[in-house]
Amino acid sequence: MIRTLFLRFVAALQFFTRLPLPRDLPQVPIHQSGAIGFFPWTGIVVGLLCGAVLLLTRWLWPPEVAAVLAVAAAVALTGALHEDGLSDTVDGFGAGWDRMHILAIMKDVRLGNYGATALILALAARIALTAAIAVRLDGVAILAALMAAHAVSRGTVLVPMLALPYARAEDATSRAKPVVQGLDGTARLTAALGVLAPLALLPPPVALAGLAAAGATGAAWTRLCARRLGGYTGDVLGAVQQTGEIAFLLGILAAWKFI
Repeated sequence: MIRTLFLRFVAALQFFTRLPLPRDLPQVPIHQSGAIGFFPWTGIVVGLLCGAVLLLTRWLWPPEVAAVLAVAAAVALTGALHEDGLSDTVDGFGAGWDRMHILAIMKDVRLGNYGATALILALAARIALTAAIAVRLDGVAILAALMAAHAVSRGTVLVPMLALPYARAEDATSRAKPVVQGLDGTARLTAALGVLAPLALLPPPVALAGLAAAGATGAAWTRLCARRLGGYTGDVLGAVQQTGEIAFLLGILAAWKFI
């Protein structure tokens, strides 16, 4: 059992991050591993590393510069996987007029006006919120906030996955199709624990505020996708993660003012 969980975690790191893992680790096919349950756990790893970058760089430079470097670290660690999903999704919903057109635009590798604007605004929001974290919080609180933001936002992608069918089920070439398979009971429990673990490091009112904000974002995307696509795609999951991260940080920063 422990070996199985380890292999799932390795598969999640291999697929969702660009971390330089040891070469002797097993190469686990993502569709066979149930690794989607470890998506929030990869967020803990990414958040911890970004928090370390923020803590180190804010000693040397202003918080705005430290925030840029921390967000850049997140982008580098994930290969801009989720940012790409956000831009493709907004392009599709912004320019598409029906289901097939939206899906076709999402699959187009070119970046349109809607997607470029969304990407710029999302990066700006993440940098501004990370700078606020650097100013308002210290030490362990910074690490906890960023680990929770990255874990909860990745857990939020389960909302559309559990509520909707996969919109590209007929597309055998879809890279996301294997990832969204195998969401069994073990994977769901693993994901839930990955979300709750970093939340336990935050004050309860702060954790609840962030969780509610991110959850509302996931629910909003689910409703939109149900109405316009009748399902979700891998790009949509990237959009859910990005907006969920922003919403979580907005929620905890607002709640922290009252404690």
